[in-house]
Amino acid sequence: MHADTLKAKARVLRASLRQHLARDPAVGQLQRELEDLLRRAEAGSLEAPVQWRDIPGRYLFTEQGLQQYRELEQAYAEFCIEASGGESPALRKLRERMGDHG
Repeated sequence: MHADTLKAKARVLRASLRQHLARDPAVGQLQRELEDLLRRAEAGSLEAPVQWRDIPGRYLFTEQGLQQYRELEQAYAEFCIEASGGESPALRKLRERMGDHG
């Protein structure tokens, strides 16, 4: 987990949330659930990686249809990867094979 990278991912996620907020109440719910974690990430005060299961909001993508917002889903995934300790070597290899470098 790199504090500067995490801060950048949090800002991208927050911007994507703002973009869809007026359109979909589920986005507001996701923002409320993530607010504490986003604030801590932006302030550089996350001292240890967060377990995936402890990052709120994942269910909203399938149960409330947020997966229709691809850039929001991507921003959320990238934030979760960084908040949980950063890209694993296996994920890095997979991305390289697929031509996606984050």
